[in-house]
Amino acid sequence: MNISNGLRELIFPPRCLCCSVLGREICGTCSIELQIRNYRTHVGNVPVFSSIKYGSKAGRILLAAKEDGVRRADELMTEALRNSLRTAIKTFGIHPTLIPIPHSKKALRKRGRNFVEEIASHIASQENLPIRQVIGHNRKVRDQSQLDAHSRRGNLSGSMSVIRPLVRPCEVFLIDDLITTGATLGEAVRTLEIGGFHVIAAVTAFVALPLR
Repeated sequence: MNISNGLRELIFPPRCLCCSVLGREICGTCSIELQIRNYRTHVGNVPVFSSIKYGSKAGRILLAAKEDGVRRADELMTEALRNSLRTAIKTFGIHPTLIPIPHSKKALRKRGRNFVEEIASHIASQENLPIRQVIGHNRKVRDQSQLDAHSRRGNLSGSMSVIRPLVRPCEVFLIDDLITTGATLGEAVRTLEIGGFHVIAAVTAFVALPLR
């Protein structure tokens, strides 16, 4: 540890991102709740592979990555998404193209980064997989956080379109941070299949169980 880092920790001692207890960025108690496992749900006929059950602690990690760009939160997101991806690849035995879920322009302006695409690109490079951003929003959508499952589906219905047409047939995995109701992934699957893509699976870091 260099002197500047030591002084910084004396003045601003590290606290757990989840419970704020002094010590480590993710304390031992919270680490247990955030252990990586293998979860499998479905959106229509498309299987969704996830690694961490979503709850209040996972929500704080997601917010720290999404809104604040906290490195430790990004690292946990990366680890979880990589596990989900490797499980899906092992299940299907294919070399897929990865397609990140698009974020709205408003969200990108607010955060200053497309963190899902950044993390997905990093993983794709490590796993030697192609990645393409081929879908985008074609109209404004409401913030989904306060909407129920029915309202989310209505909010997203017809909101995405293919922005880079298919050059040749390919099998794809969708990539996102979290699945709650499946509305976002469902709309992305619909959009891609209309565009001629074959969506084999989706992978996320977190999953809210049961799907609401």
